Amino acid sequence: MKKIIITSESGCDLTKEQLNQYGIRIIPFGLNFPDRTVQDGQIPVQEIYEFYKKTKQIPKTNAVGPYQYTEFFENIAKENPDCEIVHVGYSSACSSTFQNACLGVRDCVNAKVHLVDSKNVSGGLGNLVLRAARMVEANPDQTVEELVEKIKNYVTRTKTAFVPDKLDFLSAGGRVSNAAALGASIFRIKPQIDIINGELIAGKKYLGMMKKVAKEFIQDFLGKEEFDKETAFAFYSVGVQMDVLGNMVEALKAYGFKEVIVLELGCVMTTHGGKGAIGVSATRKN
Repeated sequence: MKKIIITSESGCDLTKEQLNQYGIRIIPFGLNFPDRTVQDGQIPVQEIYEFYKKTKQIPKTNAVGPYQYTEFFENIAKENPDCEIVHVGYSSACSSTFQNACLGVRDCVNAKVHLVDSKNVSGGLGNLVLRAARMVEANPDQTVEELVEKIKNYVTRTKTAFVPDKLDFLSAGGRVSNAAALGASIFRIKPQIDIINGELIAGKKYLGMMKKVAKEFIQDFLGKEEFDKETAFAFYSVGVQMDVLGNMVEALKAYGFKEVIVLELGCVMTTHGGKGAIGVSATRKN
């Protein structure tokens, strides 16, 4: 069988160890500061916080361009002749990135690329990318068409949500009004953001400190739905209290998940979610 290589964007927030273990290839998003442009992962997240503290602004994020995808896929094909690439992409509803990947594939000469819209971001995207890589490892004899259909099935079953600690970054990025951000800060309101059909939709609003909110958030996330208890993902941005994260992991394990994978948000996803955000992703049963 031909070798299958899984690819995605840096917005999946998987660790370097996970990427290396499964041979997953990642193309980075970009961040624009007034005086420079850097790739996701090229600088520590703390620099974003320092930039915001000084300017009350956040860097602008860059979608990957079509020509970058063409070069990315063609280089993989050159290094791995006769391979087939399955690209599990960042949600098309949240960025032009997936559409750019489609355009980039059209200009590929040697690369054989199969595109899957994850309809997810961050830990939800990481959930799907890692699952795809594990399916390749577990069943190397499956066809690429069979693999793609399995991944698409999991896309419909993947549930992801997150809670920002504050709305300051969302306000700086124009995603909420200054008034809403100020009100949320004063009253310690933290909205749950659900990923629904690839879009970020504000849901329940929590009140209080993150330690209390996190417990309620996990309970609401698990709710009355039935989940595949093999693996769950807990993700966070730098600045969250470690006891909050620990309580999340313990709550997921108490529910019965055999494996809880913890992911730290990179620069791009932190720019969207802000300091101290938390999130969860898991897979619904059929």
